[in-house]
Amino acid sequence: MAEIIQATFRKVNELAELANPDEISLIPTTRNLCAIVDREFAAQVCLYRWYAHIPHSENIYAVADIGPGRASLQRLVMSLANPGTTVEDFKHVSFKNKFGFDCRLENLLKKDGRQSVMRNRKPKRNTSSQFKGVMKKERRSGTIFWRGQICGNFGTMSLGSFEDEERAAVAYDAASHLMFEGSGYLNFPERPPDPDALEDVRWRITRFHMMQAKKLAKKKEG
Repeated sequence: MAEIIQATFRKVNELAELANPDEISLIPTTRNLCAIVDREFAAQVCLYRWYAHIPHSENIYAVADIGPGRASLQRLVMSLANPGTTVEDFKHVSFKNKFGFDCRLENLLKKDGRQSVMRNRKPKRNTSSQFKGVMKKERRSGTIFWRGQICGNFGTMSLGSFEDEERAAVAYDAASHLMFEGSGYLNFPERPPDPDALEDVRWRITRFHMMQAKKLAKKKEG
C-alpha cells in the first residue's frame, strides 16, 4: 500500500507540472495525497472531505460522503459538468490514462455496456430475498439458508452460504465493493464494507480466477 501511495504522489506531481496551473486545482485527500480536478469545479468539490480509497492493491480513488452514501470524485466531477444531473446518474466512470486521481473532465469516460448494467442493477422483483445477490434455499431437512452470488462479464461467482439473510447481503456488498471499485449497487450503501466479508471475498476472487484460468487452459488443450 505504501508503494501505491508513493506512486500516486509522484504521478500527481508529474501531471500537475505538465498542466496549465491556471486550469487545474489540487484537492487534498487523506494519506497526505491530492487529486487533480479542473479549477472550475474546485469550489464545489472542496465542500466535501475526500478520502484516498484503495479497493484493490493496484488502484486508488478519491471518495467522499455525498448525500446518503459515498461517491467517487470522478462521479461528482461528471455531475458538475452536466447540470441537472447527480452523482447517481454516473455510476460507472473510468479514466483515459488509467489513473484514478486524475479527475479532470478531459480524462473521464462514462462506461456503458452489459457489465455496467449488471453491476448496478437493482434486485429483481419477486425474488426469494429482499437483497440483491441473495437467494433463499432449503435443505433436505427443511431448514432455510441463504446463498450469495455476484454476476457480471466475468461470470457468476459464488459468495458462499449463510444462515442469516443479512450476512449474505453484506457479503454481496463486499464483493461489489472490490470487484466494481466502489461504483456497484450496494444493499447497505450507508455502511462501510465489512472487514471479515472483504477478507473472505478476496480469497474467493483469487480462487475464482484460478478456476477460470484452469478451465481456459483445458479448453485450449482440447
